[in-house]
Amino acid sequence: MARRTFLAASLSGIAGVVLASCTGPQPTPTPEPTGTATTTPTPTPTPPVDGVPQPTAMSRSRWGADPFARGSFTFDAAGAAPELREVLAQPVGDRIFFAGEACDPDAPGTLQGARNSGLRAAASVAGVAEPGERVAVIGAGLAGLTAARELVGHGLEVVVLEARDRIGGRIDTVEAAGFDRPIELGGMFVRGGTLTAQLAQASVELHPVAPPTEARTPDGLTVAIPSTGSDAIAAAQAWAAAQPAARTRDLSLATAIVESGTAASMSTTHDAAGVSPADWLAHSIASGVATVTGATANRVSALVALPGTRSDVDLIEVGAAPGGDLATGIAAALEPYADELDIAVMSVVTRIVYDERRVSLRLDSGESLNVDRVVVTVPLGVLKTDTLRFSPSLPLLHQRAITRLGVGIVDTVWLRFDSAFWRTDNSGPGASVDVLTVVGETPTVAAWVDVGRPDDEPVLVGLIAATQAERLEALDDEQFEAAVLADLAPFAPAATAGG
Repeated sequence: MARRTFLAASLSGIAGVVLASCTGPQPTPTPEPTGTATTTPTPTPTPPVDGVPQPTAMSRSRWGADPFARGSFTFDAAGAAPELREVLAQPVGDRIFFAGEACDPDAPGTLQGARNSGLRAAASVAGVAEPGERVAVIGAGLAGLTAARELVGHGLEVVVLEARDRIGGRIDTVEAAGFDRPIELGGMFVRGGTLTAQLAQASVELHPVAPPTEARTPDGLTVAIPSTGSDAIAAAQAWAAAQPAARTRDLSLATAIVESGTAASMSTTHDAAGVSPADWLAHSIASGVATVTGATANRVSALVALPGTRSDVDLIEVGAAPGGDLATGIAAALEPYADELDIAVMSVVTRIVYDERRVSLRLDSGESLNVDRVVVTVPLGVLKTDTLRFSPSLPLLHQRAITRLGVGIVDTVWLRFDSAFWRTDNSGPGASVDVLTVVGETPTVAAWVDVGRPDDEPVLVGLIAATQAERLEALDDEQFEAAVLADLAPFAPAATAGG
C-alpha cells in the first residue's frame, strides 16, 4: 500500500475502544464488530434435518445486532417522503456534513449510492473550507473512504476515524474456516452501475446470477414461477400512485395491496401442485420485497422500488431480481480508496460538539479531537440510537429524516456441504438454477443462492430478511443451523424423489 496508515490506539493517545451500547452511555465490553457470528467448521454432526445433510462449514452475519451497523441498509418507508434523504445530506452550519447510502435519493441502499454521497459531501466541504483545514471523516466504509480521498485531493488535512478494526463498513469480506475462498457477509450482488468496472479492475470475481424461473413446494415439487405475484404487487402500486400525493406517501405496500382490492382478488384455491394465486403473492413478497428492503410489506412504502426498477451496485438485491452478478472479494476494491489516507481504526466517536468555528469530537476513550469540519458516514441505524450524540442537537428536519427513513435487515448464512444435493442429477456446473425459493409456506430463508455453482463447489448462501432475520439473530449457532437447514428440506434428495 502507498501512504495509508492504520492508527489503532495511536491517534493522540486514543486507546482501542468499542461502541457504546444503544441502551446507555456505557461502553460495551465485548462487541461483535463485524457481521460475523460463526466462521468455523460445524462441530460434531447432529442428526440431519428432514433429510438435509449436515454442512461441513457455516458462517453467518448479524447486521441488526452489529453495534456499528444496526441494520443492513435503508429503504423507502411508508410515510417517509423521498426528499428526506436530501434533507439528511444537507450540511449543518457548514461544519457537519453527512454521507452514506441513506443520503442518496437516486440509489439508496446501494454501494453506488454510498459512493455518490461521498463525492457530494466532499464537494460540499471543499466549497466552504480553506486550504489546509483539518477535516475528520467518521466511518471507513465506501462513503467515508470516497469522501476522504476526494478531500485529500483538495489539499485538506484528513483523518478517518473507524470504529471497527477494519475498513469496509457493511462490505465484509472474510476468510472463513471451512471455505476455500473469501466469502461476503455484507454486500455481494452487482447489477450494472459505474462501480462494476472498478470491481473488475480490482480483480473482484463476478459470476452471473440468473433470475429464478422455478420454485419448490414444501413437498419438493418443482413448479414454474408465474407472474401472478409480481403482477399483483404492480397493480397495488399503480393504485397507490393514483391516490392523492399526501395519501400515497403514507401508504404501506401492505395497505395498498389490501385497499386496492388486490388481496381480495387473489384466490386461495390450490392448483394441482398445491399452490394458489395467494401463495404466489406471498412468495413475491418474501423473496422479492423482503430481500430488497429488509423489511415487511407493512413497513415499506407502497411505491418502494422493487426488483427490475433499481440499478447500480446493491448491498443486497436478489430474490425476485432480474439477474445480476455475484461478486466475491469486494474488499480488494476498497484498497485504492484507502491509499494516501490516515485511518484510525478502533476509534469510536460518541459525541460531536460544534459551533460556528469548529467541531470537537469526543471518543469513548475519553479523548477529544478538534477539527474544522466533519463528514459523518455512520449508518442510519446507528444514528437512530443514542450512541452518537450531537451538541447542540441536530436541526429538527435532520432529526425527522433520521427518525422516518427506514432501516432494513438482510442477514446471510453461508453453508458448505460435502455435495451439492440441491442440484438436479442431469445438470453440471453450468446448469440447474441459481436462486432457490419455496412457495406455499412462510420461509425462514427468503432465498438460497447457489454461489458455488460456477466452480462446481457445494456452497449455498441464504438470505434471511426482516422479522425472520431479527428472530434468528437471537439464536445460538446450533439453534440457528437447525432453523435454516429445515428450509432446505424441499431440496433434499428424499423430497425431490417424492416430488
